[in-house]
Amino acid sequence: MTSHRTLILAPFLLLLLSGCGKSADSVAPTAAANAEESNVSAELALHPELVEDDLAESRDQTAVESATGSGGADIAAAIDPLFFWRDIRHVERAHEFSFRDTDSTGSPTTVVVTIHKRLAGTFNVVARQDVPEGTPQEGRLVQKPLRDHWVRRILLRRIETADARRRWRIAATSGVEVTSRAAETRVVSLRIQSGTLDTTVTDPLALFRLRQVLRFQPDAQVVLTATTLRNDDVVVFYRHGARSRFQNNGDNTYSATWTVAALTGVRHLGVNALSHGTLFDDVAPYDSQAWILPYVIVPTELADLAL
Repeated sequence: MTSHRTLILAPFLLLLLSGCGKSADSVAPTAAANAEESNVSAELALHPELVEDDLAESRDQTAVESATGSGGADIAAAIDPLFFWRDIRHVERAHEFSFRDTDSTGSPTTVVVTIHKRLAGTFNVVARQDVPEGTPQEGRLVQKPLRDHWVRRILLRRIETADARRRWRIAATSGVEVTSRAAETRVVSLRIQSGTLDTTVTDPLALFRLRQVLRFQPDAQVVLTATTLRNDDVVVFYRHGARSRFQNNGDNTYSATWTVAALTGVRHLGVNALSHGTLFDDVAPYDSQAWILPYVIVPTELADLAL
């Protein structure tokens, strides 16, 4: 048996739920259900590294090559972008709880929590201005409304413990998908190669065990190949503290090479596809999709917290 309901959070609340939500069911949830949701949320709050990604809301700037861009055809552009960044000014969060796998007493033994964030702000592009030769170069700021939908899924299992408030443990997580409102741009896949690792992600919201999180050797070289729906997208590589543009291969694929820093703990990497018009046309709307995936550096291990 599976029960499912959605809880909307006030902007200033991240994870702890204290009866401020509203149910998506026609029948009000029981006190026991509210208590379980509160306990699950408290457990998530203990592991922000598996909930947040530290990339989607970043103000990090990304440099943009000229409109002729490497790997692509010479495309007429309304503006010549120099760099861009996002300014997220408002975040709304909601959690969906899907309890399932009831035991002989009718109590659920697993729950999948789908975390939603609605991000609002501006997408900012600084474009080169035409000025007489010898005149100091100045940039023109182009701002576009930004409305992004951020999604992540986490699976928890109930374990036997004397502390009823901590009887839920994280067993699996997904990556993150961030899609702009009315987006037409899509990431189709991301191939990741490093040493003996060669895997292709086609669904960032697929659940995988914590022990199956991407693992890289310290200082390893990683080759990323992203596929999108078009051959003129601008594709950007995200990692902590830096962003850079993928090489356009001209066939709907885009490549980047990255040397992993020897860092401990859970980190995230991401690929962001933006429509050509998002950056090279001051009238075209902001059109974007990003996938963000967790990883660890050897010898860091992510044990199944439900064990």
